[in-house]
Amino acid sequence: MRFAAALFLVAACSIVEPVKVDVTCETTKEGLDCTVRQAAGKAEAEACWDFIITCANNAVVKSPHMCQKVKNGGSAKTSVTRDKLTNIENCGGDKPPTAKVENLTIDGKQPGSVTPH
Repeated sequence: MRFAAALFLVAACSIVEPVKVDVTCETTKEGLDCTVRQAAGKAEAEACWDFIITCANNAVVKSPHMCQKVKNGGSAKTSVTRDKLTNIENCGGDKPPTAKVENLTIDGKQPGSVTPH
């Protein structure tokens, strides 16, 4: 079963410079693949998040808390195998599921919660 991809643009300010990070997650047959891309800024930044899928039958599937570092405007991937997705076996229904990123932080801070110096 393949779920719709979710794209989240997040802006946060690091102490040195503003950092903007794109997090894109997509389910695959093997599990979940997420790509983190640094859209603005060059300083190393660590983005962390939870990925949540709500199935048509209202079953909720969750990934483990995920983190990935990026720097110099680059991108990086992180994956989770299907057996690490909780409740995936109960996901069903005749409509597409919805997916979202929750609890997103950059360098341990909620986006927008750090004032640059």
